[in-house]
Amino acid sequence: MRIPAAIATSRRPHQPTGLPVTMLMTIVALALSSTAFTQSRYDWRTNIDQVIHETDSLSLKSQRTFYLNKIKGKDDPLKETWYYTVHNNNIIVFEVRYRIDSLEYTETYYMNRNRLICMELYETDFLSYYEDEIKHGEVFFFDHDMLIQYVTVGNGLTDLSFRDPQYEPLRRFYKRYIELQKNILALATN
Repeated sequence: MRIPAAIATSRRPHQPTGLPVTMLMTIVALALSSTAFTQSRYDWRTNIDQVIHETDSLSLKSQRTFYLNKIKGKDDPLKETWYYTVHNNNIIVFEVRYRIDSLEYTETYYMNRNRLICMELYETDFLSYYEDEIKHGEVFFFDHDMLIQYVTVGNGLTDLSFRDPQYEPLRRFYKRYIELQKNILALATN
């Protein structure tokens, strides 16, 4: 018995075969997933900027201050002004300002989950005409104690500059962080 051609065919004439449909569906799925992946990609700089923005907002409301008098060199007094902000029992930012001769130095340390994420060092003229006149500045961005980006502004290297930007800023941070913790503890017991 012979089956007519119109009945023997199990697919419609306009329906593509199985392999091209599978390929087409795979291509569409890959295109959609790669687009979604690139849009949700982790952008370290955006994350750090967001943390800094939130930290600065909190600092406007709850910043604390104390002063340290030190001796620099041969009996030269040095007065440091320390600012810090605590959120959920964690220090999220601290800043140290001091003046040597006609220059003012500012060190700012931003932290997230008790780790340094951004460190800013600026040297400005003390009582300069323009408030934001920076002679020299350096900004360091970190992720798990690894330097991600290092930016300098202003004139050449100064006393504040680092010769090894990967490790020297971290050493300075940990030294300052320990000093801050000791002084917070001393202030709490007084």
